[in-house]
Amino acid sequence: MITVVMQVILAVFILVGGFIKLLRIPFQVEHWQHYQYPLWFMSVIGFIELIGAIGMIGGLWNRNLAVGSGVLFVLLMMGAIHAHIFRAHQSIVMIIPSMICLILSIIVIIKNLTFA
Repeated sequence: MITVVMQVILAVFILVGGFIKLLRIPFQVEHWQHYQYPLWFMSVIGFIELIGAIGMIGGLWNRNLAVGSGVLFVLLMMGAIHAHIFRAHQSIVMIIPSMICLILSIIVIIKNLTFA
């Protein structure tokens, strides 16, 4: 049951982030400029996040989807942490949401692999 809750939380959080990037909400565009990535890459990441969130929801019925989406989220969150710390030189506080998603993703992967 706890795994289901974690998957839903991850999916919703990542889904919202994906839409924010795809819609190019001004605060996200400003953040993205600090990361020094081109704006088209923000759209690509947003689309990947949407696909991952859909996969994570599908993972409620298919463990392979949950594991695949979890791996995708781990990669995305590692990239987000890198962008905050090394590209934008932001404080460690800025990585807290990415860190939480990273940890939840790892737990979702482990739980879905061990109960297979």
